[in-house]
Amino acid sequence: MWERIKKGNVPPHHLRGCLELVRMGYEVALAEPVPDNWRFRRKPVPHDLAIVKLAFSWLRRDDIIFCGHNGLVWAPFLRSLGIVRCHVVSQLFGREELPLSRAHSGIIALTPDGAEQARKLAPNAKVAHLGWGADLAVFPKLPYNPEAFFSCGITLRDHRTMSLAAARSQHQFEIICHGLDASLVWPANVKVTDGGRGWNFEDKKLTYRDLLHKYYGRSAGSLLILQKHPFVETTVAGFTELIEIMAMGRPIIATRTLSLAGEIDIEQAGWGIFVPYESPEALAEAVDFLANKPQKAAEMGRCGRHLAESRYNIQRYANDLHNFFESL
Repeated sequence: MWERIKKGNVPPHHLRGCLELVRMGYEVALAEPVPDNWRFRRKPVPHDLAIVKLAFSWLRRDDIIFCGHNGLVWAPFLRSLGIVRCHVVSQLFGREELPLSRAHSGIIALTPDGAEQARKLAPNAKVAHLGWGADLAVFPKLPYNPEAFFSCGITLRDHRTMSLAAARSQHQFEIICHGLDASLVWPANVKVTDGGRGWNFEDKKLTYRDLLHKYYGRSAGSLLILQKHPFVETTVAGFTELIEIMAMGRPIIATRTLSLAGEIDIEQAGWGIFVPYESPEALAEAVDFLANKPQKAAEMGRCGRHLAESRYNIQRYANDLHNFFESL
């Protein structure tokens, strides 16, 4: 991830504020990613043992192992035995599991659901709801020149609903898929691009600069349309794309999920339109609304950028992260 960030292929906020902490004077070591998800692939070794080795050789009692998700196993386990003496802090997006949660010093939540889950799992740990945010230096303020409704993203995007909505619409759509689904039939007003399989830190077919300038830059509105699946609610799928749409100052049409709506009510903020799960009719109606009112759509996009500048930016998040670490 760090190598891709240095090359400009991934925005720096994917390091969860660590670069900003360095600028504040922290010493930060970026560990190699854990090799797999032990809870699903049943491979607890070596998993995060390399991080534990680093803790023994480098970290002191008041230092911190900070995981940007819920992937630690050995670090909290050995801390529960008193072998690892430093703080252990993990991060929850929503209501996902957190192995050995009671052995954590602290838990950072990106949403109210995440904070509630953290307090339930680890009543003695320090919990903070910090939200998240984009690195605004990476996201240019581009004029609103609407050409097509745009969708990208990886986790559980509902391409079937988008294809049915596009068939009901006269407007243009651009869809970047995580690999192409041969079972889907897209109407003629949709341009579909295979962005490549894998996550953001892996090799993709499109550069991040292309994504921002060639796609978001021509977006009439961004579509964050998610499948109806328990994973969507428990892990807050789409949160990363949400803050990037916000930073680009584009209006949003999003599936109303409890977790995301609990963090940001896009309608109350004047930034976007919620649609229910699996409703191509509602999605097509929302698309028509934005397409037929370009001045209103541009104003909604500006509201999104204001949200990013006032709260959902990585500098604010990193400042709150620093204060949280100071309180441990």
